[in-house]
Amino acid sequence: MLKIKLSLLSLALAPLFASAQVTQIAPAAPNAPLSNAQETMPSLMKFSLESVKMPGNEKMGLLGGNYLLELSQDVFVGPAVYGSVSGKRGGLFVGGIEATWRKRLASSLTIEPGIYVGGGGGGSAGVGGGLMVRPHVDLLWHTKGSAYGLSVSEVRFPNGHINSNQIGLVASFDEDFTFTQPGLGGKSLLSSQRGGVGFDRIMLNVGNYNPRSSSVKLDGTAPGNIGYAGFRADQFLNENVFWGLEAGAFARGTSDGYAEVLGAVGVEYPVLSDKLKVGAVAALGTGGGGRIDVGGGALVKGGVYAHWQVTKYIFVGLEAGMADSPNGNFKSRYELLQVGLQLDSANRSSSGSDIRSIRDAEWALDGADYLNAARKGGAKQSLQTIGFVMNRDISDSVYLSGQAHSALKGNAGGFSIGLVGLGLRSPEITHGISFGVEGLVGAAGGGGVDSQGGAIVQAIPYANVALGKHVALRIGVGRVHSLKGEFNSTVANVALAVPFGLPGR
Repeated sequence: MLKIKLSLLSLALAPLFASAQVTQIAPAAPNAPLSNAQETMPSLMKFSLESVKMPGNEKMGLLGGNYLLELSQDVFVGPAVYGSVSGKRGGLFVGGIEATWRKRLASSLTIEPGIYVGGGGGGSAGVGGGLMVRPHVDLLWHTKGSAYGLSVSEVRFPNGHINSNQIGLVASFDEDFTFTQPGLGGKSLLSSQRGGVGFDRIMLNVGNYNPRSSSVKLDGTAPGNIGYAGFRADQFLNENVFWGLEAGAFARGTSDGYAEVLGAVGVEYPVLSDKLKVGAVAALGTGGGGRIDVGGGALVKGGVYAHWQVTKYIFVGLEAGMADSPNGNFKSRYELLQVGLQLDSANRSSSGSDIRSIRDAEWALDGADYLNAARKGGAKQSLQTIGFVMNRDISDSVYLSGQAHSALKGNAGGFSIGLVGLGLRSPEITHGISFGVEGLVGAAGGGGVDSQGGAIVQAIPYANVALGKHVALRIGVGRVHSLKGEFNSTVANVALAVPFGLPGR
C-alpha cells in the first residue's frame, strides 16, 4: 500500500518545477552574475483551526499549517502538519502532504477542495497505526495578499477510532517561491528576492529544559532535567524585527516522545560591534508527548539571546527563557546553545537588487520501513513512516539535511523522528545514476517504541536515479541506533526528490 501511495504522489510531484516557466540564461562574462535565470512559483502559507470530536464526546482543538506550491494552474501541493492545541490530547502531531485545487467563484471569492494524507499521533489518542486523512472544502474571501474563511472537513484515522466532521476557520497568505533550474550551484545571480521559502537564517538548538518543581508528568512522576534538540528558521521584516518557525524534541531524560512546533517573533540589535547581537524572542504553538502534562497542547515560550558572528555564514549563540503550557502544569526554564547558518538577507541595496549566490537544493517525500523496531514491552514489530526532507548543498558533494518522519503503519501511532546532519553525494556515474550516504543525529519517540531518552543516530547509503532534470528516485538501506534504548533497526527508504537552485547569501 505504501508503494502505491508513493507512486501516486510521484505523479503529483513530478511537474513541481518543470511546470514553472523555464527561462533561457543569457550569456554572461566569466564570474559575472547570471541574468534571466531566476524563476518564481506562486505559493500559499495556510493555517486552519477546528474542533475535532473524539470518542466519548470529547473535543480536541486541532491547529494545521501547510506550505503549498502551485504545480499547475490553480493546483497547489506541499507539506503540512497538524497538532492538538486544546482539550486533553496535548502531544498529538501528524505530518504529511496536502493537495488543494482553487476555483474562483467571484472576483474575491474562491472555493478550495483538497485532501491531506499523513501520519503521526500521540496524546494517547486512538490513532491506530497513525495514518490520518483529512478531505476538506474551504470557502475563502480574498483581500490583498491574504484570504480568510471557513473550512468544512473530515478528520479520520482509518486504522484508529477517530472519525469527525466539523466546520473550522482558515487563513491563507500569498507568497512567491523563488528558485533557479538545478545545476547552477556556485554561480551568482542579480536578484531582489530571497530564495525558496524566504528564511534569512537557520539555527540548531541544543540544551536543557529544567521543569519547575510543581511540574508533574501524567503518571505522577517528576520529569527531571531534560535534554532538548531542535531548530529555528527566521526571516527579518526589517533590520531588527523578525518572525520564524521552530520545532524540537526531547533527546535525553525520561520523556522521549515530547515534541513542539511553534511560530515565533523577535527583535535583535547589534551591541558594540556588528558581530555581536542581542535579542528577545516569543513563540506560540503546540507541544506535548512523553507523558508531559501540557493539557490540550498549547505552548508559549519566551527568551533572550546573544549571537556572535564567527564567519560570514556561521554564528553561535546562547539563549535562555521560559516555556509554559497554559492548560497544563508544565512550566520550565530552558537554556540553549545555538549554531546557525546565514542563508540570505533582506534586500537593502539602493539599486533594488543584490548579488546572491546560487546553492543547489532539493525537497523530497520519503517513505521508510523500520524493520523489527523494538517496543517498550520487549516485542519487535516493523513500522512504516512518511517524511519530508530538505537538503541544501554546502559544496559540490556535501549537503546539509533536515528531516521529519511520522508513523503511518505498524501499531506505532504517535511515533516521530526529527533528524539533522550531513550527506555526501558522488558525481553522476552513468545514465543519471549516482550514489551517496547520509549521517544524521536527532530525536525519536512515541508510539511505544523503545528509544529511551530519545537521542538517535542514523546512517543510510543510497542510490539516486535521475528521472529527468526535475525529479529523482532515491533508494537506501541503512541503520538507526538509539543511544540508550533498544530501538536499533535496519531502515529501508524510498524517496522522491525534486532538485532546484536557491538564490542566497
